[in-house]
Amino acid sequence: MSDLTTALGLAALLLPAWILPEPSWAPLWRASARLPFFTSQRAIRRTAKSIATALGDVSETRARAIARDLRATIYELRLQDLRAWKPGGWMPKLSLEGEALLVAALKGEKGAVLWVSPTIFNSLPTKIALSLKGYKVSHLSSPAHGYSETQFGVDRLNKVRCVPEDRYIKERIVFDSEAPTTAMRKMMRALKAGEVVSIVAANTEGFEMVEGSIFGGLLPVAVGAPRLAALTGAPLLPTFVVRDPELGFRIVIEPPIALDPKQPADDRTVAAATEYLRRSDPWVRRYPEQWRAWSKWRPRA
Repeated sequence: MSDLTTALGLAALLLPAWILPEPSWAPLWRASARLPFFTSQRAIRRTAKSIATALGDVSETRARAIARDLRATIYELRLQDLRAWKPGGWMPKLSLEGEALLVAALKGEKGAVLWVSPTIFNSLPTKIALSLKGYKVSHLSSPAHGYSETQFGVDRLNKVRCVPEDRYIKERIVFDSEAPTTAMRKMMRALKAGEVVSIVAANTEGFEMVEGSIFGGLLPVAVGAPRLAALTGAPLLPTFVVRDPELGFRIVIEPPIALDPKQPADDRTVAAATEYLRRSDPWVRRYPEQWRAWSKWRPRA
C-alpha cells in the first residue's frame, strides 16, 4: 500500500514538477507542511523535541517550524526527481566550493574519498556539479535509495531517483549486506584508477556503524569512508551539501580528515567519525531544516 501511495503521488506531481517554476517549489511545500492533514503531527512533535534538545537555544515553536520545513524539503525533493526526467533535465544553480582541495588530493594518484553530509539535497546536485567539472565519480548507494525498501519499490519506484543521478556518475556501487566486500573491492578499484568515490555519512549507507558525539548526544555514522581511505591511502574529504537562498546548492569540500596510521584501526575510525561530526556542527546549526539525521540523534543517557 505504501508503494501504491507513493506511485500515485509521484504521478500526480509529474505535471506540476514540469510546469511550475522552481522558485515556487519551496514556498509551496512549506505552506503545505503546515496543514494539519498533510503530515503526521506526532512525527513533527517527535522531531521537534530532538531539535530543541540538541540545539538547546531553540524554542519549541522554532523547533516545530524546523521540523515542518524538513518535511517540506523531503517532498520538494520529489519535484526535483521528476523535473530531472523532463527533456533537457534539471539544471539548478550550483556552487562547487573547495575544488582546489579535491584537485590536490587527486595529485597523490590514490584517488579521493568524498564523505558527503546526510542532508536533504546531497545527492543529485553533488553528482551534477562534479560531472560538470569532469570528475569520474563512483558512488556507494543503498538498494533503498529513493522511495522504498520493498522489492517492487527497489526495482521500480527507486529508479525515479536513481536513473537521472546515474547520468552524472561513472558507476553506482550498490551495497549488499550479504556480500559487503564486493562494494569495497569496486571502490578500491576506482581509487586505484585515480578517481573519486563518494559515500554519504548516513546510517543507511554501508554496514559498519559507530556512535559519534554531536550536540551533546549520539548519532550513528556509517564508517565505510574512513575504512576505505585508510586501506587505500586516499585522502578523506568531508563534503557538505546545502541549499543557500542566494548561492543555490552549495557543494563544499573541506580539508581532509587526518587518519593516523599508528592508531589501531577501530580507534582511527572512531576518531574520524568524531572529527566529521565536529565539522558538521556549524552546518547543521545554520541549516537545521536540511539535516536528515534528526530522527537518529539521541541524547546521552
